[in-house]
Amino acid sequence: MDGQSENTRELGSEPVIAGLGPGDELETDEVPDSLVSEFASLTTPYCWVIIEDAVAGYDGAEPSAVGKSGPGQAVAEDVAEALTAGRFFRLVDGKGRELAVGRLYDPSGEKELAPLDDFGRQNLGALNIEFRAGGGWQAA
Repeated sequence: MDGQSENTRELGSEPVIAGLGPGDELETDEVPDSLVSEFASLTTPYCWVIIEDAVAGYDGAEPSAVGKSGPGQAVAEDVAEALTAGRFFRLVDGKGRELAVGRLYDPSGEKELAPLDDFGRQNLGALNIEFRAGGGWQAA
């Protein structure tokens, strides 16, 4: 082998980021506050959208909540961000019956009750919000 290919192989075995060896772990479930505003494309602090209405059904007899979004000043790009990057949630009544399913994009992690507070309680009579976790639903 020539000296150049040996150097390439040696470089490939070195950690790319200084101070991170093979045993070091990266924290990936939290985004530093300094980066949230830089990478969030929202025009609002959070955005949610309803994607399924279990009360209205599909026959059109009752108005559907599908497509409802919030907060009120959210624009189409915010809704698109919620649809593509948001966490799945569902609004449920006091007996745990599903009323609606949606997606919430909340970069700060401080508005997980927003769909319930902004829409679910007053429009659907929802009492709780649950988030998709481990193949099931978990209360907020």
